[in-house]
Amino acid sequence: MSQPAFEIVNSILDIWKIAIQAIMFLVLWAAAFREKKSKRDGIAAVLFILANIGIGFLPCAAWVRYGVSAFVIMGYAGICYKKQIGKAVFVMLAFYNLHCLSFLIANSIYMKITGVMMKSLDAMQESYMQQVYQCLSVGMAVSALFYMVLYVAMAVIFHSLIKGEAVMAWQDIILLSILNFVGSMIANVVNGLLIVRINTDAFVLFDEKPDLLWKIPMIAVLIFAGEAALIYFWQRYRILLAERQKHFVEEQQVKAMRERLEEAENFYGSIRKVRHEMKNHMANIKGLTEAGEYGEIEEYVRRMDETMQELEYKYVTGNAVTDVIINDKCRRAEKAGIRFGADFRYGGEIPVFDMGIILNNLLDNAIEACEKLEPGKGFIRLSLKRKKQFLILYVENSFDGAVPVSKGSSLPPTTKQSILPGIITEHGIGLENVRDIAERYFGGVNIKVKGDVFHVTVMLQQGEVGEGK
Repeated sequence: MSQPAFEIVNSILDIWKIAIQAIMFLVLWAAAFREKKSKRDGIAAVLFILANIGIGFLPCAAWVRYGVSAFVIMGYAGICYKKQIGKAVFVMLAFYNLHCLSFLIANSIYMKITGVMMKSLDAMQESYMQQVYQCLSVGMAVSALFYMVLYVAMAVIFHSLIKGEAVMAWQDIILLSILNFVGSMIANVVNGLLIVRINTDAFVLFDEKPDLLWKIPMIAVLIFAGEAALIYFWQRYRILLAERQKHFVEEQQVKAMRERLEEAENFYGSIRKVRHEMKNHMANIKGLTEAGEYGEIEEYVRRMDETMQELEYKYVTGNAVTDVIINDKCRRAEKAGIRFGADFRYGGEIPVFDMGIILNNLLDNAIEACEKLEPGKGFIRLSLKRKKQFLILYVENSFDGAVPVSKGSSLPPTTKQSILPGIITEHGIGLENVRDIAERYFGGVNIKVKGDVFHVTVMLQQGEVGEGK
């Protein structure tokens, strides 16, 4: 093989590897950003591949292409994924690490193959240089093939591990990128020591240390295994943390429902007590009348009226528990200067415990949203309607217009620190519980925003179907 032919083969293999790199980067990107892809993303992906291949034809160092690509990627992420810049950084570091690890293994294979083939050549033959170019071409072709296979295998493994977390905190990115830095640095050090010129002589790393031909690939495999294990256990931790958080919220809701049941029991106990004492009250009034103490009668009746008003509910729903919940939220809202209205008649179509959790979550969220407004500007409207076998619960409330809905999620989370260290209680978790209950009764949750009014609709199927669940 002639030198020009060797250079052509070398250029083709370089372009091939660049194309593989661009495609594998997009595979990692798709794994991390699993949201519904748009036509814009497809066009950007094609342009990214073509741009990398185009830069590969230019007479510039590889770091120039990596630098330009990183700049473009960060710009695209800043425009289209503003809240997920950290995740884009993680994907780039993971991509470069996989490239470096694949290079370490493929380069060792290349050095081994070319070393064996070169030993069989006779330097005295006229065709020696042609044979050398041929050996180098075969070695590079095999190396490029292994590079592609290794890169694809690593990228596919990462694709299966990365679950597409909506947002990655910077501390998580730093933790997960430590081995990415290590792999990249080792590859750069090894690449710099492959051939070192010393005056008129040269130091060839694998000639001086042939055992590194298997040690370096082993190190690369271990770094990749460590990074994969780190991602796996980190995501398991995130799942366990989410489950612990959800369990904590459910416990708080159960505790709140127990308190409401106790309040209902105390309320009706007070009513029974007043009814029991009514005979004594009437006897006292009769005695005061016979004695002509009309001023005392007026004061006595006034105190009885105050006592009775404390036992009255503004909204009577037909159920003791929902009476307590709705009137308790009404008092809390009115105390904060929030207008509260309810049209709610509940006949026990589904267990009151589940209805109580739904009301607690939705009304708490509505009150907290209105509390951010100026006093007097907030309002909450609650209603319950029936359509055939369905119960439809509506909650409308005013809010400040900011709805932090994450991509890929239909529920709007707002963070609020919990009493447990390291756990963030989100309205998203409470709304997920509402959605879970709705789905248990073959229904669903629909959220709409119209201007500065937030609308939540919960549909529940009543009757035997819901009860069977």
